[in-house]
Amino acid sequence: MRTTVTVLAVSALAALSFAAVGATPALAAAPAPFCESGASQFYCDGSSTGTTTWSITWYSGSVGTFTTAGPTLFAACPASNLGHPVRASYSYVDGGTIQYSGTTQFICRSGSWQ
Repeated sequence: MRTTVTVLAVSALAALSFAAVGATPALAAAPAPFCESGASQFYCDGSSTGTTTWSITWYSGSVGTFTTAGPTLFAACPASNLGHPVRASYSYVDGGTIQYSGTTQFICRSGSWQ
């Protein structure tokens, strides 16, 4: 009985390890962008290569999509978002696979950069 349980446990562990290795590329995510804001503008820097698609979720819940040629985005904060939190994430293609970043939250500021 003890041998059977051990064999089953080892088999389950091997199956889980195989599944985890097979799933790794699909679960891989780019790091969340670094963002800062000031003077009613914002700047975000990601770790992408080539064309980058940015997803900015405004305080109102609406989503703005921006496409840049590289890993940075510089844009204006809409007046209705000043002083409110904004979420930013990006995606890009790497080796034929779409990579998605984590999400960063920052405040759209009208004053000094932070």
